[in-house]
Amino acid sequence: MQDHDNDDTSTGDSPLERHILAGDLDAVMDCIGAADQAERKAMRRTAERLIMHRWQLLRADADSPLTVDGHTDQARANRLFRATELARFMCDPELPPSDYWQHIGIQDIAAYQARFAPPRSIEAIDKQLRGDNRWHYAHVIHRAIVAGLVERPDTDEYIDALFFGDLRSESNIVLKHVDADPGVAPWLLRLFEREGTSDGSFAAREKYCHDPDLTWGHAFLTLCERGVYTRAQLLDKTLGALACDWPQFKSGWFSRFHEQLAPSVDEMAAEAERYLALCHSRIAPTAGMALQAVATLYQAGRVDAQAVCEAATPLVSATAKGQVLAALELLGQVARNDAAWAHHASGIAAQALGHTAADVHKKAIAFMAKWGLDDAGQDLARSYLPFVSAVNRPALARLVGEAHAAPSAMAPTAVGPAEAPGRISPLDASRALPPLDAIADLVERMAYVLENPTDVDEWERVAAALVQRAPMAAADKTAFLALQKRTRKLEWPIQSLPFALARILAAALEGEGTAEDVMQVPGSGPTRADHFIGPRTQGLIAQALQGKGLVPLSTPTHRGGFIDPRQLVQRIQAHQQAGCTVALSEQVLALMRLVPASRDETAAHAALATAQGARPQTLLVQALRHALGDDAVQVPSGDHARPLFLAAARIRAPHGDDAPTLAAYGDLGPDGPLHARLDWHVLSHRTEYGYTFHRLHLTHRPALQLQECAQPHHTALALCAKHLADTRWSTEHEAAHIRFAASLLPSGLEPWLAEAARTMGNNLDWDEAQWHNRAYLDRLLDPTTPFTPMAVLLLAVALAGKEAGQTALAVDALVQGVQDGRLDLAALGDTLARLWATPLVKGPRYAKSLAAAAQAHAALPAAVFALLCAMVQEPMTTWRKDQAPLLELLLELHLAHGQALPASTTAALAAMKLGAKGKAAQQKLLGK
Repeated sequence: MQDHDNDDTSTGDSPLERHILAGDLDAVMDCIGAADQAERKAMRRTAERLIMHRWQLLRADADSPLTVDGHTDQARANRLFRATELARFMCDPELPPSDYWQHIGIQDIAAYQARFAPPRSIEAIDKQLRGDNRWHYAHVIHRAIVAGLVERPDTDEYIDALFFGDLRSESNIVLKHVDADPGVAPWLLRLFEREGTSDGSFAAREKYCHDPDLTWGHAFLTLCERGVYTRAQLLDKTLGALACDWPQFKSGWFSRFHEQLAPSVDEMAAEAERYLALCHSRIAPTAGMALQAVATLYQAGRVDAQAVCEAATPLVSATAKGQVLAALELLGQVARNDAAWAHHASGIAAQALGHTAADVHKKAIAFMAKWGLDDAGQDLARSYLPFVSAVNRPALARLVGEAHAAPSAMAPTAVGPAEAPGRISPLDASRALPPLDAIADLVERMAYVLENPTDVDEWERVAAALVQRAPMAAADKTAFLALQKRTRKLEWPIQSLPFALARILAAALEGEGTAEDVMQVPGSGPTRADHFIGPRTQGLIAQALQGKGLVPLSTPTHRGGFIDPRQLVQRIQAHQQAGCTVALSEQVLALMRLVPASRDETAAHAALATAQGARPQTLLVQALRHALGDDAVQVPSGDHARPLFLAAARIRAPHGDDAPTLAAYGDLGPDGPLHARLDWHVLSHRTEYGYTFHRLHLTHRPALQLQECAQPHHTALALCAKHLADTRWSTEHEAAHIRFAASLLPSGLEPWLAEAARTMGNNLDWDEAQWHNRAYLDRLLDPTTPFTPMAVLLLAVALAGKEAGQTALAVDALVQGVQDGRLDLAALGDTLARLWATPLVKGPRYAKSLAAAAQAHAALPAAVFALLCAMVQEPMTTWRKDQAPLLELLLELHLAHGQALPASTTAALAAMKLGAKGKAAQQKLLGK
């Protein structure tokens, strides 16, 4: 038999290859079954080659044997896949014949059994089913049932296993299982009764499946066409699942399936009561689907006006604007068809005035004006008058017979920094981190940190207390027995910070570990927080093993990672007197965490005076003096001195260049002697498949010096290189690591903030769930964090985010930044305008987040108005279609608070060429 091991395409030269390409499974079994061991070895190479290249065969080109009329024949492709798997199993001498049911297509198990009568495995079937994890059971239980090895179990575990694996793996895994095991069909309907887990539900299984022919819905409809299920069964099960009000992600699948099922009026009429009840669902897609069904039934005369009004009542108070408008439309049909119900429907419509959207108010007011209000309706509508949008308030006032006074015009608001009420110093007494002196407190805090590693401040307190108590007294060791048992399950690098704390505990209790024997970090790939956690832990263990009872030099004295320079001087003196050797990484980190003189002059001057008189004048003391602004220090050369003085340079000039270190070491890259100068831009890329992606890119000067980035990961230079690495995999995946990285150079967060802005800016549409990114925004809420350009960029992109929780944090940061005077509104306005000129952000999201900010505090409407004016004034080559929500918000603030438009904003508005809602808002803003 011929074989072509090096071919990249399938030629069909050997009989086995021809059988596989034809999808002839019987011929494949005949061919291999008649072959001896040597021939099977050659056949195995053929099967493996076809497996390697079978995806190429699926491409719809004229040369592919799977192409019919320019399209891939999916049924034939499925048989080819099964044929290759069958051939590989039969030709592999290492696979026991009894394991056939795990390795060949599930549809082929019965035919294989009949032909070869394979022996049973000597290993218990239950053990094989359980495997190493829960996934293995779900993957093979149905194969074992088809093979007759087990009876079908009636357990919750089995029913959950019916949520089969990735539907994209073959043509349709659901149909494949039903073909092989018709008895599974009734059990599949029981899945409609189960909510499922986060990754075991209809919605989760189809999350990334974009081919409609590979979905669960397609499978159920196909089985319905085959007569396996009736339409009534599927509709009953679907409505039953929707009535459970499972979370929207899971319930949404059933709403979509209902749309696929497309029940007729007669089919829906039989379930009319259930549709009416579903209008009260707390899940928006469920209620919306039910309302559409009720509208269809009403138009067909299958439900009466009273039932429709009762169903529409909860929906006019919904938060989803589309549902409110749909409910108003349905109520309008009722009022139009039966005058006796007009006032009642109008009274229900008045409840829509509680919505936040101005266009909903307009629609509701027009409804009430057309159909009239009785006395109760008048009173209800009047109660909403103070809360209705300013643009619609005059119309409502006329409707209910109330006078309306327009607010007096105010002068245009200047876009500039707010008045600062007094910014908090990083060394404020309220931010101090007291030491853990009592054993009971240390044990309790360590238990807390092991469960909450995101609290990096507490991690530092616990680590310092363990080092200071090393070696632990025998009487104190028993208090840590439970913690020791708990820490044995921790793994590196999966739980980096808890694992590091466990190693420090082992050093304090048992003297375990050396400065070198700690955590290993990968030598290649992007730099992560693990690269800094390792050296930090090495330094702490080295000090613990010396048993000097001293607080580590690098332990923060205040929240956020800051060290009071006065306390650092005292620590250095204590270490010198005790003869304690301190790792270079510890010395460097201690300098990096200093509070710069610009943030607290009093502390810096006091520390400098003490350091100048210190003896001996070690390199660390000299670097400390340089950091605190002592011009008398000569920056030394040498590899040992350089990390210390580079750290000192970042404290001496946190937002600028440091001339002495630049003269000594030259340009080493951003955040070496030269401060990182950062900027950003947005690039768009269109793929060959027609998708367009927009990406936020960061630029920096000076350029990264890659040879310097390879140095030990404990310098400001290496930390900056980590944050500025512009690759998809360069960011962190844990909130604890994000917060730890922020604590390493807390006075120089600009590169860290750049990483944050790039990370969040490139996931605004929530293409991938990244809950940990909230840790970036937490730092903006810290009153000691200045709103530098990258902080402003982070805030600007986060305000345009899709994920509600992260956007809420961004709104809080905007509000707090304005209130405490940290935020320069002019800078934020410029950044918002620049972003608005790119396709990266969306108008409705900005309108929603800025509206929420305007409602948060009395000082915010003027601030938001100024920001909107800045965005409107941004020159654009073409006017955006999503401009309307921003202009409507601008109009609302203009009318509600009497804010006058600056002349430049008025001119920009006059030049716009808009349509629909945008044009209406534009005309009202211009007084036309």
